[in-house]
Amino acid sequence: MRRALILLLISMLLASCHQMSTSCKLGTPRWIKPTKAERTAHQVPAEDRARFEMLARHSIHHGKPDRLIGNIQEGDLIAYHMTSRQKRDGVLDGDVRTILYLVVKYAHLAIVVRDPDEPGKLRLYSSESSHGPNLLEDLSDLKKHSFDVYRLDKIDRLDMNRLREFAAVSVKKKHKCYDYSFLSMFGIWSNQLEPETKEDIDDDYMCSTSVAAALHYAGFDLDRVRCCEAFNLISPSYVLNSGGRIYQPGACRSCKQ
Repeated sequence: MRRALILLLISMLLASCHQMSTSCKLGTPRWIKPTKAERTAHQVPAEDRARFEMLARHSIHHGKPDRLIGNIQEGDLIAYHMTSRQKRDGVLDGDVRTILYLVVKYAHLAIVVRDPDEPGKLRLYSSESSHGPNLLEDLSDLKKHSFDVYRLDKIDRLDMNRLREFAAVSVKKKHKCYDYSFLSMFGIWSNQLEPETKEDIDDDYMCSTSVAAALHYAGFDLDRVRCCEAFNLISPSYVLNSGGRIYQPGACRSCKQ
């Protein structure tokens, strides 16, 4: 039985790699060995280093977030959390979604993108187990949640056209039968995290890997994320706490070690 499970896992990993146009290198898990980008971050010119800064926090039980929402712009990251009251009510109501919020600070992550069909409207791009990669929600849907807003300190250098392209291609590509990466959800395997071309964009992600891949496609190379991640759980906090470098997207590179 154990041998069969190991063979199944290996088969799944190989199947995940077969579409990659960039080389697929399985490195040592980050909790054992830092990525090459982390080890060489000091060599990147300060003007090309970037990180996320928290701009604001909203609790669903304290006031209306209209003014906060009005200041949100394309490229901002939305990190969802729950208040103690929300967690308590969720447990009492038997809401299984509450469980994850009991053990992590943020249990969902989205990035703000202009609607491909209505450029004047901002939407939330992410991936959910029930919908896969999607642009179903706009900023008004944030009123139903507690959330924090994060912004890259060099957001003006992100390629927003490529960010929109990633979201549109990802949504269009998603598979009819499976469109959410449950392997990523359990930290087993995450693929296509450093896409350079449309062909590199995957058809299934979880929330945080979809955002990490979108950022890379738009020109922000996260220190903590490799093209292929095995046995690393890429959580929302993992993305938000990762610094990185601004680079010119579109030119294929070899994966980080």
